[in-house]
Amino acid sequence: MTQRLKYVIFSLIILASGLAWGQDTVVSKLHLKIYDEGVCYPMVRSNNYSETYRPYPLTVLQSAGYYSTIFATVRATGASDLNPQHDHKTLSSSLQFNNKLDYVLVIFRSKGFDRTTPDSMVIKISELDCDAQLVLPFKTGKYNLQKMKFFTPIKKNEAPNFLSTESYGIKNELKLDSTAYFANGKSKALYYEVAASFNLFFVQEFDSIDPMSYAQGFRLMSNYHYPAHDKKLPIAVYGNKETNKYGYWEYFENGVCIQHEMWTGWLNGQYVWYPSRKIKWENHFDYYSQKPNKVYYLENGAIKENFYLDETSRVPLLKIYAYSDDGHVAIVKTFKSANGITKQELVKRELFYPSGQLKMEENFTGNYTVKYFNENGTERIK
Repeated sequence: MTQRLKYVIFSLIILASGLAWGQDTVVSKLHLKIYDEGVCYPMVRSNNYSETYRPYPLTVLQSAGYYSTIFATVRATGASDLNPQHDHKTLSSSLQFNNKLDYVLVIFRSKGFDRTTPDSMVIKISELDCDAQLVLPFKTGKYNLQKMKFFTPIKKNEAPNFLSTESYGIKNELKLDSTAYFANGKSKALYYEVAASFNLFFVQEFDSIDPMSYAQGFRLMSNYHYPAHDKKLPIAVYGNKETNKYGYWEYFENGVCIQHEMWTGWLNGQYVWYPSRKIKWENHFDYYSQKPNKVYYLENGAIKENFYLDETSRVPLLKIYAYSDDGHVAIVKTFKSANGITKQELVKRELFYPSGQLKMEENFTGNYTVKYFNENGTERIK
C-alpha cells in the first residue's frame, strides 16, 4: 500500500512538472514595424543572434544594412527562443515571447557610426498572452507594451494588418535638403538629409505626370554637393545610379505599394505584387556565391516559373510550370537559361498525375533517357 501511494505521488509530481513545462512553452508572437523620424526602418534578424548561446541582453534585430542606426535587444527572466523573423511584405519583424516570462525589449538608435551613447526606448513585456502587432515610432523613454498607443492584439497566427502610415499620423520629419524638378515644373526628386557625415539621404522620386506614382528609399551619395537649403535644383535625380541605393526601396502606384527592393551595393532582394496584393514574383541574389533565385507566380499563388542555379552543375536553369484545368501541375519543363528569360536548351521534361506524383521524366542532356512511374512512386517498365 505504501509503495503504491509513493508511485501515485511520484506520478502526480511528474504530471505537474509536465503541465508546468507545457505552460511555460506557450508563446505569443509580437509583430513590430519601426519608424524613426517618420521613415520606416525594416529590421532583420541580427547577425549576433544565436539559438543556442543566449547571453542577456541578447541582440535580436538590426536595421537592414551595415549603417545600422537601429537595433534591438531583449532581456528575460529565463531562456526563451525569441525566433526573430522578418516579413518583407509588410516591412515588419516579429519576436515570440513565453507568456509566463517577463522581458525587457530595448530599441537602440545611434546617429552615425559612433554607437557609444545611443538613444534608447525601453519596453516592458509581461504576460503577453496573445499575438499582437505594434507600430513603433521611436521615442526615448520607458513604456509598458500593452499600454502603448499603437499596440493591437490579433488572432493567433493571424498576419499583421499594418495600415498606411497616414492612418497612424506618422509623417516624415527629416530635413529637406533640396528638390529636383522636371522640365514641366513638377517635382522630380526630394532629398532629405539622414546623416551628413555618411552622405546618406532619404530620397523620393516621382513620375513626371502622376505624382501618386513614386519610389522612395535611401541613397549613398558621396559625390553629392550640398546646395543652399533654399536653392531649388532643376536637375535629374542626383547620382541616379542603381549602385548607390541603400537598404529598402518602396515603389508606389496610385499610393499603393507594388514593389519592395533590398540593396546593399547590389540588388539582392525584390518583391512585386499583383493589384490584389498576391505575390507576383520574388527575386533573391546571393552576391558572394553568385546564386540567383527568381520565382514567378500566378495570381492564385501557384508557381509559374523558377530561375535558379543548379547546386551540382552550377548551370542556371529555368523551370516552367503548366497546369490542368482543375489546377494541378501537369507538365514541368526545365531549360538552360543565362538570364531567366531566354530558353536556350531543353534539359528535362516531367509529366505528373493529378495526385502530384511524377508520371514520366525525360532527360535530354547527354544520352537521351525516359522513365515512367506508377502513381505509388515505383518505376514502371513500359
